Amino acid sequence: MPTASSPSSPPSLDGGPALLALLDRHLDSVTISGDHAALGRITDVSVRVRLDDIRLTGSRSGTVARTHADVEIPAESLQSMAGARGKRLPITAVHLDAAADTITLELKGGLGRATLQPRIEGGRLALRLENAEVLGSPAPARLVDRIESNLAGRADADYPLGLKATALDVTSTGLNVTLDGGPARFPARPKA
Repeated sequence: MPTASSPSSPPSLDGGPALLALLDRHLDSVTISGDHAALGRITDVSVRVRLDDIRLTGSRSGTVARTHADVEIPAESLQSMAGARGKRLPITAVHLDAAADTITLELKGGLGRATLQPRIEGGRLALRLENAEVLGSPAPARLVDRIESNLAGRADADYPLGLKATALDVTSTGLNVTLDGGPARFPARPKA
């Protein structure tokens, strides 16, 4: 894993010089972290990815034997995903219930709420509508259809490197999703 103990020390991989490992075109593992990544169409998520057994090829590409990612999706990102732009829903707040494993979206002005159940379906994160109400009564079919359509439209992007969701946990601050992948090829970079 790349490390740097001070600005003047060279990066190393598991105790060896990084440049020598790159010249060999093989890295045992690399860890990448970011706070403004995307999981499908959900933006501004925190991610920590570990790539194991990376082999660089001469075709401006490479392969990885295994990939593991831990993703934290904050409530703000869930609100933004369903938020009030274009055809999106007028969501003003998101409440997470770790005990019930649910997400509640509060509609504008406190007029209603939608309760979602996050699930893993086919290796992807899915948010399924469990309940929708307006002014304490069941939501009209048109609003239910709009919510379901909005949620379904979020699951069409593929995860990179063949990653599949393998675990999911609702916390008081967001969703934690674990993704794992097996052997994969990096997409070739176009020549400059």
